[in-house]
Amino acid sequence: MHKTAIACLSLCLWLGFDEEACSLRIGHSGPKVVEKRSAKGGDTIADAISVDIKCGQLSNGTWLKQADLEERYQCTRADVRRALETLAVKGVVQRTPDRGYYVSVIDKARYRELVEVRIILETSAVPSIVERVTDADIAQLTELAERFSRSTRYGDAVEKYDSNRAFHIYLTQLCANRELASLVLEYRGHIPSTPINQWVTQARLEQSAAEHFQMVRALADQHVSKLQELIRLHILQPGTQRW
Repeated sequence: MHKTAIACLSLCLWLGFDEEACSLRIGHSGPKVVEKRSAKGGDTIADAISVDIKCGQLSNGTWLKQADLEERYQCTRADVRRALETLAVKGVVQRTPDRGYYVSVIDKARYRELVEVRIILETSAVPSIVERVTDADIAQLTELAERFSRSTRYGDAVEKYDSNRAFHIYLTQLCANRELASLVLEYRGHIPSTPINQWVTQARLEQSAAEHFQMVRALADQHVSKLQELIRLHILQPGTQRW
């Protein structure tokens, strides 16, 4: 091995890097130690980007530069490309030839259609959810509702998104029909959950938290039609002006 390469590798190891995690670059300015980014997989990075879009970290219409994403998620360029291709197929991002990808912007008509589909799917799951729920499930949903309620006052955008999502995932997965439950969660992901789209005001945010507790009570009472109506209103958010 070249003396400069040996010295460079020694520096790499002295700094605490794994030998296999480093590469050596020798150019006109001399050798440089470069820590390689590990491949995390396109699906993993796609999930991470999707979460950041939904919680408002990447807003609608934002251009997604591959170099920035590579740095943001500490992954390889190949991971970023695969992730963007996956999200483009799902409609989460869109691609403009010779310019790149950007976060999809949902227009008023498509938003209304997605809301209608969500109502149909989520209310259809209610009878099965009511039939299968246990006292332990009620206790867990109450705890998740309390977690979201706390986040409305003290949490950041990511905490609000995560705690709200956790409540709805748990509720949905009580449905015995796995295909229906999967569709419910998939369509929830089609609508951006940024603060602008999901909770226009702090009052609306707190109302959503209160509705979680109302849904848990209706579920505990085994009241199918009441829970369906609560879910419908929870999705519609009547009185909220989005455009």
